[in-house]
Amino acid sequence: MITIYRDERGENAARVIDLGDLRVVSMDVFVEGVEATGDFKVLEVAGRYRIYIKAGDAPEGKAELVVYDNGSRRQLISIRYIGRLTQDDAIKYLKDLINNIKNTNKL
Repeated sequence: MITIYRDERGENAARVIDLGDLRVVSMDVFVEGVEATGDFKVLEVAGRYRIYIKAGDAPEGKAELVVYDNGSRRQLISIRYIGRLTQDDAIKYLKDLINNIKNTNKL
C-alpha cells in the first residue's frame, strides 16, 4: 500500500510503500551544487543531460540518491530509503541525510 506522509505544515513530504517487513520511502528534494563523485551510475539523456544514481548502505537497508545535471549545474532531486526501519525512523534518517548533504554539498 502506498501512502503519503505529510509534514507538520500538512504538505506532502514523502511517499511510503509498505511491503510488510520492508518499506520504501522516497522524498523529492532540491539541493543545488552537489558533488556527484564516486560510485554513481550515469544515464545520459539526449546527449545534453545526465542523471547520476548512487546506492549505498543505510541502517537496516539501502539509500539511493538521484542527481540531475543540465551541464551547468547539478541538483539532488530525489532520495530513497529501502529497508526495515519504521516509517518514522526512515523519514528521520532521510531528513538527516538531506541536511548533511545541504551542509556539505557532498553525497
